[in-house]
Amino acid sequence: RFRSITKQYFRKADGILVMYDITAECSFTAVRNWMSSVQEGIEDGAVVFLLGNKMDAAQRETQNVPKVEGERLAKEYKAVFYECSAMTGYNIMEPMLHMARSVNR
Repeated sequence: RFRSITKQYFRKADGILVMYDITAECSFTAVRNWMSSVQEGIEDGAVVFLLGNKMDAAQRETQNVPKVEGERLAKEYKAVFYECSAMTGYNIMEPMLHMARSVNR
C-alpha cells in the first residue's frame, strides 16, 4: 500500500536515503526493489544515499551483508554509500552532512 504513493514523494525529493540492515540479508535483497522505484521516480539532480545500518549489531551478530556488497549495489545505482548505526550514532552525521551539502547546491 505504501509503495503505491512513494513515486509521488520521490518526484519532489532532492535527496533520498535508502537503508538496509547489514545483519539481515532479506532487507538488503529488498533494497534492489526500492532502488528501482527511486530511480524511476526521481528527477535529475536528486541525490540517492544507500546506508547499511546496524554496525553496532555486527559486533554481536553475523554481518550477513558485507560492506563490499553494499558498495557494489550503491555503485550500480549511482548512490552514495555509508555504513552506520542509528542506535549508537556511529557514522550518522557524515551521511546527513553529505546529503545537506549535496542538495544545497
